[in-house]
Amino acid sequence: MSEEQTIRNVLMTKESRIPTLGAYTLTLLLLVTTVGDFVGDLRTTAEFTSNTPEWNITFEIQNQSLQTVETLQDDETRNVLFELSEIDVPEGYTIGSIDVTITSEEDGGVSVQCDSIAGDIIENDLTAQWNDPASNLSGQDSSCVPIELHLRVYPNFDGQSTVISAVNEFQALEPWTETGWGVGVLSVDLELDVNTPLGFADPIGLDTDEEITVDVTVTMFKASLSLVE
Repeated sequence: MSEEQTIRNVLMTKESRIPTLGAYTLTLLLLVTTVGDFVGDLRTTAEFTSNTPEWNITFEIQNQSLQTVETLQDDETRNVLFELSEIDVPEGYTIGSIDVTITSEEDGGVSVQCDSIAGDIIENDLTAQWNDPASNLSGQDSSCVPIELHLRVYPNFDGQSTVISAVNEFQALEPWTETGWGVGVLSVDLELDVNTPLGFADPIGLDTDEEITVDVTVTMFKASLSLVE
């Protein structure tokens, strides 16, 4: 007799039939209860979602600016720092993003040859979204066009209104009330490569440096909300 048949015979003897049927019944009841709880949870979640109000989140924006003008020599790299503690953040506002515009004094002019300028926001201890796809930390130009850099500071902040579901105002505003973002020093590297007019040599040294202006715009926000009817 096979092992499987032996086990079946043992389970179905007169003495073991009632305990075995009891075990089967208990297992079936547990299975039914588990499925019932799962379905009930699904219904509760669906009811909660359908009854959860929607809120329109908007942002009040204020900007503050910092500026420095640096004169770089040919092939020079220079680091400039902006201490964000100098920014007067109004009560209730938070730093959301930082924009940097790097502009050279040249405009092409008669030389038709602009100097090559590079700019980089250097990652450091400044609390911001350094790896966010929206952050553009490096740029280069040799056509006298300003270089535009961007650093997202507050998570997911883009200044655009949004609609979210939340059971109350506190939960709706909670994602926009974090503290600690935008603390530190903004570090920007500048690099200059002087291009002589039309590619000719500059024996008398008429074009050996460049005046570069760095404008920093700090965008601050305060979130407000209204119930979507």
